Amino acid sequence: MLIRKHLSMLSVLIAIVVSFPMVSGASAFVYQMTPMALSSANGSNSIFLQKSTSKETGKIVGKVTSTDGQPLTDITISIQTLTEETAYGSAFEDMATTNKKGKFKIKNLAPGKYIVRATPLSDEFYLPNDKFSVKVKSGKKKSVKIKLSSSSHPDSEYVGSTVCLGCHPDNKDWQETAHAKTIQTPASDTVVAPFSGNFMTTDDGKVAFRAFISGGDYKVTLYDLTNEAISVTYTVVRTHGGVSFAGKQRYHVKTGDSHYILPIQYNNRNADQSNPDAAWVSYEASTWYNNDGTLITTDEDTPPNKEKSFEQNCEGCHVTGLDITQNVNGEFVSNSKELGISCESCHGPGELHVSEGGGKARHIVNPKYLASDRGNEVCGQCHVRVKNKDGENSADFETEYPSIINGDEITPFIPGKVLADYIEETDADGNPTAGYWNDNDAGSLGENASENNHSKKHRQQYQDFIKSHHYNYAGQKCYQCHEPHVTGEAGTPQLRKRSDNNKICITCHDDFAETIEKDGEVQNRHAKHEFSSSSPGGSLCTGCHMPKTAKSAVNNDISSHVFDIIKPYASKAMADNNTANGIQNSSGTVITNSCAGCHSTDTDYGVERWYEWEEKD
Repeated sequence: MLIRKHLSMLSVLIAIVVSFPMVSGASAFVYQMTPMALSSANGSNSIFLQKSTSKETGKIVGKVTSTDGQPLTDITISIQTLTEETAYGSAFEDMATTNKKGKFKIKNLAPGKYIVRATPLSDEFYLPNDKFSVKVKSGKKKSVKIKLSSSSHPDSEYVGSTVCLGCHPDNKDWQETAHAKTIQTPASDTVVAPFSGNFMTTDDGKVAFRAFISGGDYKVTLYDLTNEAISVTYTVVRTHGGVSFAGKQRYHVKTGDSHYILPIQYNNRNADQSNPDAAWVSYEASTWYNNDGTLITTDEDTPPNKEKSFEQNCEGCHVTGLDITQNVNGEFVSNSKELGISCESCHGPGELHVSEGGGKARHIVNPKYLASDRGNEVCGQCHVRVKNKDGENSADFETEYPSIINGDEITPFIPGKVLADYIEETDADGNPTAGYWNDNDAGSLGENASENNHSKKHRQQYQDFIKSHHYNYAGQKCYQCHEPHVTGEAGTPQLRKRSDNNKICITCHDDFAETIEKDGEVQNRHAKHEFSSSSPGGSLCTGCHMPKTAKSAVNNDISSHVFDIIKPYASKAMADNNTANGIQNSSGTVITNSCAGCHSTDTDYGVERWYEWEEKD
């Protein structure tokens, strides 16, 4: 009877286990129904249930709080398996919701690495954050803590950097950064070009001008290309750029109620000390000159083209607290809070944060606690080439920076919001606003096409970066390499560590820093190149993984941010395709590959050198 009773119970439990739903990709926790005969001291036999010793699954437990430690309830917890085949954001699945204590639990997970994302029901008070490489082991519990940044309140106004620095004096060195100095008043310490008074014509023949100083003012005279007796003189009111690593400076004049960029640019990074005037080049000459070379206007108070004002086309990425309106004359008037990229450009408008006493990060965005997508979009709002998004009533005008234009009302992007809601990556004709080499076009380049498409124009670092391994599989953010609050290492684009000695890269990739001696030379083991801490060659991580593909001042002066290798045979295939289509090969028509940066004289774009490198042990 005892045996019969146990067998009956066994049948019921087997039926329960068979009907128990299994977790996809994991093994559910079960009891093992195995009748076992045990010899007791009195020699009797018995059958019992034994709990499984199998440890095939694990679990994630965690807590979600605000940055000041307050538990957050009703936060959706999603996970995505972290694999080389799964791009970030492509496969998140909702798995749990936080309770009143901010806690959550996800059970029955197959061993592996995951991304765990915490997402509020809306962006009104808090913003999403995530954790990369959360490692689940068989039979183990993995604990995570996630802090969520506050969002900037939609009713908050901009207060300006002076107010911000009043409470955050430790960040005063921001004032010396390129972001802070993007727009400045002309003076001897801000103007980098020689306003020598010499008459010049740019190399392309598109602009004839004279830059000079008169009565303490910086002035530029533009000359008609068909008749030098016809000219117009402007007073420069603002400089635009000019820091050493940016490599160029442009000059603003005010005509009517808007600002316009003169058709000349000074490439200060490429200046020839023996002939400083040689660094002058033309910039968007068609705004100031007709096709026949005549000046569009000879009246300094008449705009050359109202649709080419700085306010309409550029202001959103060079000021804080964007606010432009169009007057009855069709000119764009700026009421923006502050020139330059200041605190609230990255942290959002701070009026309510200040009025409620600051502290505890209320009503202000902290990018450190944003998810990988939202965090990188803080930088991506300006390091991107796009046009505005139209509102439901369409737009009365068009800009080249993230914003929503509904009729004549403009709503700028605010850090923490979803960038895609504010941008279009194509123009009115459906053409991409960004400029690419199209080196991944297998139709033109065949099997030699690159895996990724790389930027040809500058200001596209974000569009490059979101293709990278750093973004998709490591959760890296721009500010892990770049320092937003101080100037960083001297001579670098605000890098936290130097790149010309690999320090910035081996911080994370220390296993690639090893050197070996071979054939009497010290080589970097990973790169198989002669090692030198100062050489720009293959011993440098950036030499291979960040080839200069884009143009800011001159061809190939901006590094790619995809961080992959552009192989020489992609360049060779592009050159061959150009030849077949009657296009002259040059630095402007053939992409720079990872070898050509140092071996630019190789007539085969480094193909043979690449093959030799691959054959090394």
